[in-house]
Amino acid sequence: MPPKRRGGNRGRRKGVHLQDNSNSRIDTPIIITPQGPVDEVEQRKKINIQSEFRIAPLIVEVESLTKVKISQLIKTHLPGVIVLNIQVNRPNTYTLYSNDVKSFNRLLNELSSIIQINEKQCSSVYILRSIQRIMENNKEAFIKRVDLEIVDDDIKRTLDEQGFKYEKIKRLLNKDKIPTKTIKITFIDSTNRDLFVKLGMQIDSMHFIAEPANHNNKPSQCYKCFKYDHITKYCKADIVKNPICCNCKGHHVATSPDCPKYKEHQQKIQKTIEQYSSSTKPTNQIQPGYNWNSNEDFPILKTTDRIEETRIIELLTEKIMSIVEQATQRIFQTLNQRFEILTNRINKKFNMEIEEIITEREYNQQESKINKKKINNQYQELKQITK
Repeated sequence: MPPKRRGGNRGRRKGVHLQDNSNSRIDTPIIITPQGPVDEVEQRKKINIQSEFRIAPLIVEVESLTKVKISQLIKTHLPGVIVLNIQVNRPNTYTLYSNDVKSFNRLLNELSSIIQINEKQCSSVYILRSIQRIMENNKEAFIKRVDLEIVDDDIKRTLDEQGFKYEKIKRLLNKDKIPTKTIKITFIDSTNRDLFVKLGMQIDSMHFIAEPANHNNKPSQCYKCFKYDHITKYCKADIVKNPICCNCKGHHVATSPDCPKYKEHQQKIQKTIEQYSSSTKPTNQIQPGYNWNSNEDFPILKTTDRIEETRIIELLTEKIMSIVEQATQRIFQTLNQRFEILTNRINKKFNMEIEEIITEREYNQQESKINKKKINNQYQELKQITK
């Protein structure tokens, strides 16, 4: 039990519950606030906690609810939703760190209505502006050099024919409010945008190249106190005229891009962009130079497969030719036998001389020899071609 302070309750701090001797049997919680400045330690703890989470945090604004009550509502009315931590940002504003994408989506879509039904309080659940802007950029694409004769209806008709789902189409204006040749298209998600960037837009016989929206990785800086992460509109500091950088204490202007704090914030924003931006962003990689005389860059082609193919073709042609020759020989033998049988029958019946018939037979044999020579010549030519 902590010792009592002198002077009664004068020295008691707000939020500290002390235990009386009369009620010593009752187990009341004792909360002791640390003494001394702990802003740096708390900031480090918050940074370490935030670095452990990979899903984007959600901001919840309510009228009068504690984080314990919010935790109970999530546990009761959102089964299966896992929240790793709930932090207090400022009065009635909390940051929720969800464990997975499913929990993130359910909190974003259902938590506000649950608070409205059960607690009869108005609330709003939204994403951080920096992350929200990155996610919005993932759905935007630009088409340049689109003729002014092509109206928005033509682009809508083309997108509908190609099956893309989009939210709005807008032709950009210049400073004088004159329409330019650049079209901005906002799709419903990054998948439609990435596919559209790959394919481009085809209107009749005209093709237009699409480009994804670029992300802004420059940190916001106040031009009143020259510090980062806020703008001049919300700055409460006095005007500083010291030429020494107030961020890194270096001898340069606080708006200098060479400031190490500027580079640190820029890298932080770039990491956030890489985490929440689309993974199909086209990158222009520089191709290395090739040595024309190097066997590593241009290896010698292997001809073993080609040689095996020619051998197989030769074997097949030889087998086919042998089969054809055997078949022709059999055909001629059967014809000769039948011819002899017919001649004998004719001689017996009519006693006719068959010299003329014999001459025709010799003529047929000569033709068969000529055909065999032609087949052999064609086979030799086929061999030479395959070689």
